[in-house]
Amino acid sequence: MTAQDQEGLFGDPADQALRLRTTAGFDLADSDPVAEVRLLGPLPHLDRPFEYAVTAETAAAAPGMRVKVRFSGQEMDAVVLSRRTTPTTDRPLAPLRRLVSEDVVLSPALLRVCADVAERYAGTVGDVLRLALPPRHARAEKADRAAAAREAEGDAEATEAAEASDESSTPETAAPDDEHPAPPSAMARYPGLAALIARAGSAEGPVPRAGIVLEPVDAWTDVTADAIGALAPGRGALVVAPDQRDVSRLSAVLTGRGIDHEVLGSSDGPERRYRAFLRILRGASRIVIGTRSAAFAPVHDLALMILWDAADDLLEEPRAPYPHALTVLQCRSSEERAALLLLSSSLPATAAALAEHGYLRPLEPVPAPLVTVRPRIQAMDDYLREREGPSGRSRLPSEAMRLIRTALDRGPVLVQVPRSGYVPAIACSFCGTRCVCPTCSAPLSLTGRGGPLLCRVCGRREDGYRCPECDRTQVRAVVIGSSRTAEELRRAFPEVPFRVAGGAHGAVADDDVPDGAIVVATPGAEPAPAAGYAAALLLDADAMLARASYDADVEAVRRWSNAIALVRTADDGGEVLVVGTSTLPAIRDLVAHRSRVFLDRVLADRRTLDLPPFAKVAEITGDREACRGFLADAALPEGTAVFGPVDVPLDDDRIASRAVVRIEAARSRELLAALRAQVAARSARKASGQLRVRVDPPDVF
Repeated sequence: MTAQDQEGLFGDPADQALRLRTTAGFDLADSDPVAEVRLLGPLPHLDRPFEYAVTAETAAAAPGMRVKVRFSGQEMDAVVLSRRTTPTTDRPLAPLRRLVSEDVVLSPALLRVCADVAERYAGTVGDVLRLALPPRHARAEKADRAAAAREAEGDAEATEAAEASDESSTPETAAPDDEHPAPPSAMARYPGLAALIARAGSAEGPVPRAGIVLEPVDAWTDVTADAIGALAPGRGALVVAPDQRDVSRLSAVLTGRGIDHEVLGSSDGPERRYRAFLRILRGASRIVIGTRSAAFAPVHDLALMILWDAADDLLEEPRAPYPHALTVLQCRSSEERAALLLLSSSLPATAAALAEHGYLRPLEPVPAPLVTVRPRIQAMDDYLREREGPSGRSRLPSEAMRLIRTALDRGPVLVQVPRSGYVPAIACSFCGTRCVCPTCSAPLSLTGRGGPLLCRVCGRREDGYRCPECDRTQVRAVVIGSSRTAEELRRAFPEVPFRVAGGAHGAVADDDVPDGAIVVATPGAEPAPAAGYAAALLLDADAMLARASYDADVEAVRRWSNAIALVRTADDGGEVLVVGTSTLPAIRDLVAHRSRVFLDRVLADRRTLDLPPFAKVAEITGDREACRGFLADAALPEGTAVFGPVDVPLDDDRIASRAVVRIEAARSRELLAALRAQVAARSARKASGQLRVRVDPPDVF
C-alpha cells in the first residue's frame, strides 16, 4: 500500500480525531502504522517524543527497539516508545528509515528512570539514554545470538540428564566440615544486613535502604559477596564501584566463591561491552558489577543494588548531564523497588544527610575489641614531637622512620602522600585557619604575588583580610604534594624494594607488592596486597586538609580511611601513624573509633553556611557573553542566590565565565526546572557561545 492509498484506511474520518498522513514513496505496516520515538541526544529544545510512520520493512519495530530516523536532514538514532493506530498530529509523518536491531534494549521502567535523572540534573532524556544504552556492535550481537542458541541446547540436555539422574540415584547429603568451619560472614557482624537482604525485592512495604561504615577488618568485597550470596535464588543484584581495580577485586572474590556474574566496565572495548550488555539484557547474567556506567544495566528481577564509596568523584559522569551514580541508583530504587546498600570506610556527608531525613538506615556492627577490627592508629601529638626535639616537627619525623623500620620485618609498608596537582589553599600564617569568603564560604585564593585575596565563586575581593580566629592579617599558601618522598625513603632504606603508585608512575598491581616492600602511593592508587600492610604512614595530613575545597576535611578522612582499611588489625601487628596536627578534628576522628563528633560538626557547619547537601547548587560555565545572557534571561525562582559570574582564565589564553546559583534543598525542583527551561530556550533560538550547566558538581566550592 502506498502513501497515496491511505486516505480511507482507518474508516470514517468523522470517527477519528486525526488522519494519518505521510510523505510519499513507501508502504505502511499492516497494523499500528504510527511509532512514537525518542531521539538519542537531540538538542535541548527537541527533547520530546516524535511520531514516525512504520513502513512494511520496519513492521517488526516494537517498543524498546533501536531504529534509525531522518531528522533535520540527517540520520539519527532513536528508540521506539510505542506503536499506535492513529497519530496525534495532522502533519505528514516521515518513515522509520531502518530497524537497527530486534533486541528490546529499553524497558518502560528504565525509560522512567532516565527521565527522572534528566529532571534532577536539568538535562535531556536523550542525553541520559545515550549514557544508558551502549552503542550497538553487529559482530557482538551475532556472536551473542549464537551463544544464546548454544546455551538453550545445553540447558535442554542438562534438564534431561538431571531427570534421568533423579530417577536412578538417591541424593547424598554432604557432611559438615568440622575441621574447617566457615569464617564469620558479614551477616553476623552487621545484623541489620540480613534483614535488608530478606526484604530485598519485596513488593510490599517500604523499600529497604541502608548504609554501612565498614570496620577496617572487613573488606568491602567480602561484605558484598556475602550479601549477594544471601539473596534468594533468581534475584538480581547490581554492584557499582568507582574504579576498574575495585571491580576486578570484587570479580575475583565472586569467582572464588563460585558466584556467576557479569562485568560491565567502561574500560572494555565496544564489542566486549556490548556482548556483556546483551547477556544481561536476556537474563543470562543476573549478578552485574561495574563502574559508574553499569548503574543503568538492565538486570532482570533486580532486588539489590550496592554502591561502594559513594563520595568518590569518579562516580560522577563526565558527560552531559553529568549524573552521579548514587542518584541513578536512587531513581532505580524508587522505580524498581530494589533495595539500596551504601558501603564505605567512612561515613559520607551525603549518606549522613539521607539518614537524617529517614531515607536510609545506618547499620551498626556488633561491638568487638578494637584490636580485632582495626589497626593501632596514632597521630603525631605534641608529646611525640617534643620527645623527638627539632626532628619532631619535620615532614618525616623519627617516629615515622621507626614505624617503617620495625614494620618491614612483618610485611609491606604503605606510605600515603597527597596527590600532586591539588589547588593550594590560603591560610593564616599564625593559626593556620583557612581563608574563606565571608559571602559564599568558598576558599579564597591569591591573585598574584603579594596581590589581594579573591573568591573565584562570587568574585569578592578582600583587600584587608583578617583571620576570624586570631584577627591577624598575614596569610600564606599551603604547599601541596611531595615529589621527593620516594627518593628520601630510598636513601634511608637502600636495601628495601620500592613500589611507587599513582600520578605519572601509574598503577601497581595488587600481586606486585613484595613482602617487606615500601609502597609510596597517592590517595586512591594504593595496591591491596592479599595479606594486608603491616603498617601505614599517612604523610602531609595538614596539607590534605588545606585543599582549596569546602569538603577538604571530609574527603581527607575518606581517603585516609580507605588506606587504613588495607592495614592488618592490631592483633596481627598492624599500625598506622598520621603525621599532622593531632588536635585537628579530622585527624582526631581517625584515632577515635566510630565517632560522630567530627561529621556532626561538619553537617552543622554546612547547614549554617547553606552548603550541599543542605542546598541545591548549580554551576554555569562558558563564554563570557553566553554565561551573562543565560543568567539575565533565566526565570530563577525567588530566593535563589547567584554568585558571579566571575572571569576564569583557561589554558588556551581565553577567558571564560563561571557563576554559581544556590537555593534551599526543599525548592530544588523549582531551580532545576528553571535551568532546564532556559537551556531549552537558548537552544531553540540558536544562541551563540558555549555553555555548560552542572548540578551539584563536587568541586563547586
